[in-house]
Amino acid sequence: MEKISPYSGDLYEGPIWHPTENVLYWVNILAGTIHRLDLKKSTYLEIKLKDYVSSISPRVTGGLIATSDQGFYAVNLDGDVKEIYKVKDWDLRNRFNDGKCDAVGRYWVGTMNLEEKYPTAGFYVLDTDLSFRKVLDNVTISNGLAWSSDNKTLYYIDTPTKKIFEFDFDLEKGRISNKRTLIDLSSVQGSPDGMTIDSKDNLWVALFGGGKVIKIDTKTKEIIDEIPVPTPNVTSVTFGGENLSTLYITTAKIHLASPDENAGYVYAEKVSATGTKINFCGI
Repeated sequence: MEKISPYSGDLYEGPIWHPTENVLYWVNILAGTIHRLDLKKSTYLEIKLKDYVSSISPRVTGGLIATSDQGFYAVNLDGDVKEIYKVKDWDLRNRFNDGKCDAVGRYWVGTMNLEEKYPTAGFYVLDTDLSFRKVLDNVTISNGLAWSSDNKTLYYIDTPTKKIFEFDFDLEKGRISNKRTLIDLSSVQGSPDGMTIDSKDNLWVALFGGGKVIKIDTKTKEIIDEIPVPTPNVTSVTFGGENLSTLYITTAKIHLASPDENAGYVYAEKVSATGTKINFCGI
């Protein structure tokens, strides 16, 4: 496993592989920074926002869209940041957390309770016409999400439940229904955080406090592989690189009982799987 980020961060999260730029992006949530690493050119760029930034996605029109503060922001590589949409009636007990865009370009994003204890948060979607709605409530820490290759299933994590849920997904209408548990991870060390999906519809899930990434077969609903990471707090994963066959893994320094020289870096691991291209945001 290779350590690829030039610096460590308190809470590295939300890695994405940009399919046209062929670079890796990730965020440092609490620092409010977006990081861009071109591994072939060995160039590194950091963009600072005014507030925390929890997730990012490439935009159809160019640049990125980011969830930050109480809204959605367009971000360009030159550091120009513009507000696209601000959420009304924000619940100050929460902040944004993980988010991704679906195949139509809608931005799905969850919030989390700032104390990480109470079900004050939710799961939302911002449509391409800038209509914003809640799709789930009574959430504590909305986290990883992924869609099946046929876009008929949405996989979703509310971290403290230690479960991965699945929903029927209506891509045309942007609706979810029929919530059920895909797998209960209560017996596994660590808590499910960010996740991604490969071309065979296997989920790859980061375990915060577990020091590894697990691979889950969505058909048998079983853990079929795991990748050890040299630090406990593994936050998220994405596929990238040539043929989308490298797993990029973000980690964090927060909530560690003792100093760890391997914590808070981004790691890369070649795997015998192929990822799926990220959806561009149409907002």
